Amino acid sequence: MISILDLIGHLFNILYVVAASFKKMIWLRSTLVLASIMEIYYYWNITDSPLWTDIIWSVVFIATNIWWVSVLYYEKLTLNLGEHEKKMLEFTFSKMNPIHFKKLIRLGTIKTVPENTSLIKEKTYINELMLITRGLVQITRNDNVLAYLKDGRFVGEMSFMSGETTTANCDTLEETEMVVWDKDILTEFLKKNENIKKELNDVFSEDLIKKLVADN
Repeated sequence: MISILDLIGHLFNILYVVAASFKKMIWLRSTLVLASIMEIYYYWNITDSPLWTDIIWSVVFIATNIWWVSVLYYEKLTLNLGEHEKKMLEFTFSKMNPIHFKKLIRLGTIKTVPENTSLIKEKTYINELMLITRGLVQITRNDNVLAYLKDGRFVGEMSFMSGETTTANCDTLEETEMVVWDKDILTEFLKKNENIKKELNDVFSEDLIKKLVADN
């Protein structure tokens, strides 16, 4: 018959496996803490004298994970999204972690652009990535209208991702409010935050699909 100690030995290893299956970091680290506590109990009782090397490193592991759980909880509690940001998160950034979204938005600047303003010229390199939060933008090439972009749509994201020159002109048809990111600052930020970069690429992909659907 399996002993309580053996059961604990199996259980903390199972918890390590379960933790690896969580996508949310806070659940992953919380489960690792629980597994490590059980591991300490196991190493304390498995032999006549405690296995101090294993116990000490388990304590270090617990302390590290508790620290990161505290950081994650703090970020969650201080998220404080306004109504405008909540709409952006729901409509455009639904594939992004809310905390990552908040960090991304903080990098941008809100600008109000007058009617009939040229945002992008064809066959030029962009210096900014733009997101329409209120207004209307017309996309043209060779005097032909290709599309109209409204609230929640990106402007210049294809050139931002590829680094190539733009393929169309973009002009406001009415006063338009936008979130604007400096390309160099955003690029450097994404280099240091691979998870946010991946999520933003997913957002760009979803935005492109919505644009294609709207055109048909």
